[in-house]
Amino acid sequence: MATIVIIYCRVSTDDQLDNTSLEQQELDGREYCDEHGFIVAGVIKEVYTGSVWRERKLFMQMRQRYLAGEVQGVVVRTYSRFTRVIADYFVLTQEMREHNVKLYCVKEQYDDSPLGRCLQVMQMGFNEQERETTRQRTIDGKRARVTNKKLYLAGKKPPYGLTFDDAKVKGKLIINEAEASVVRDILHMRADKQTIYAITKFLIDANIPSPSGGRWNERTVRMIIERAADLYQGIAYAYKYELTKEYRNGKLTTVKRVRPVSERLLLPEGTVPRIIDEETARLALASAGINAQDSSRNNPNTEDTLLRSGYIRCGQCGNLMSMRRHKKSDGVYLIYRCPGLARAARTCEYIEVSAPKIDTIVWDYLLGVLRDLEIVEAAVNSILELDEFTSPEKAAIKTIDDCKALIEQYREDLKTPGLSRGARAVVLEDLGKQTELLEELEQTLAAIQAGRVSFEKVLNEYRDFVAWCQEFKRSGGDASYKRKREALRFLGVSVYIYKRSSPEGQYKIRLAPPELMRSLKLLPKHIEGTSSRSGS
Repeated sequence: MATIVIIYCRVSTDDQLDNTSLEQQELDGREYCDEHGFIVAGVIKEVYTGSVWRERKLFMQMRQRYLAGEVQGVVVRTYSRFTRVIADYFVLTQEMREHNVKLYCVKEQYDDSPLGRCLQVMQMGFNEQERETTRQRTIDGKRARVTNKKLYLAGKKPPYGLTFDDAKVKGKLIINEAEASVVRDILHMRADKQTIYAITKFLIDANIPSPSGGRWNERTVRMIIERAADLYQGIAYAYKYELTKEYRNGKLTTVKRVRPVSERLLLPEGTVPRIIDEETARLALASAGINAQDSSRNNPNTEDTLLRSGYIRCGQCGNLMSMRRHKKSDGVYLIYRCPGLARAARTCEYIEVSAPKIDTIVWDYLLGVLRDLEIVEAAVNSILELDEFTSPEKAAIKTIDDCKALIEQYREDLKTPGLSRGARAVVLEDLGKQTELLEELEQTLAAIQAGRVSFEKVLNEYRDFVAWCQEFKRSGGDASYKRKREALRFLGVSVYIYKRSSPEGQYKIRLAPPELMRSLKLLPKHIEGTSSRSGS
């Protein structure tokens, strides 16, 4: 019976080795399948780094197919197309063996003996080491650029107010007098306690181009003011930000965070020229705190409105609407208003709505949705049966046990009487490589288990929500403010407000439940996916 396989092709933007095209990988794979009489069930072409595998969507789809028994093998041009990380390779291939699935490689072929696996580990180790060496050389080159040559670690364009002395080399930063004059105007106005709105309006009325060449907005003005803390005083850092990998909702996610000052690389004095004096910078930064303290927009009564902080938007410009209190002779009225009207660069017409009125309309609509929910506890448990962490966790544990057994065997071999010096050196080298592999496997297992904790935390939140919905249906009573807000979040509520004369009606309620909510099948068929309701 012919073996059914999938041909997997992958390239990434940072490939340094084996950077063959997807088309060539497919041709080599098909030729290999023809020679061995394999039936090709599909060809998967993916552009993604090989240093991770859970984030590769097409890879995960392929994995689901071979774990389900749809195919008996996977064909790759080189093992690095499958994964570049040795620990991941052993975890995934162990999982494949447990499901009677085989990984075939066109260019790199090793037998399944202990010696063959050892040679394969060595080859993949060399590849991984070369990739790490290349990456480290790049980092060292950047560090030398900023420390030895006093050169700014350039991005695509220089910071506003500065320019490069050579646009091609992007070497030394010098002052762009035209832009620097604008920076000084902004900081002097802020130091005089001018509001962000007033500064932005001044820039727009004066027809001064923004850093992007368009119109100024409040966010850009704030960015200029924040840079007065260091950059515009001639203080520059390299490595101000870092990208880290964190498990969120069961998935490994890239997170950008600001490094503490102690972890940044302070560039030598003179790398960036000073634009503003220290006293003006101090006053400009201090005024932000003063204005925020004096602001009348602070809202101590957060439970007065349901849709505040993210659930209601202007239907014309898409901006989040903010809550306002209007004092009149007969009392205080709460409204939601589009902030586009109050901004210096007006983005839409006058749009507002009564907060109590729209809050009631939205909650009455959600009551109907909640009462119609097909809430079944088994739905939550069903997702656990498809838990993407269970299988790789078992495979990682099995691979770690095998690795420990092999390490123990090497240690016993070293006790063999009369072992020659050359043989001892070989055993010690293999022992060292297996010990390094064991450390990587244990780190991989820890990451898998950390992902499981995050995944289960999300599921526990949904279990609580399911339990609340069941209790809500039984009691028929009202919900607390906190529970109402949780319902908004779980159901992905967005409310859009239009002008009263709009043909679409004054409001539109949209439901876009998170992917996990839909996968748990906790929604009735008529609102699965994105749904909406309009009204006046």
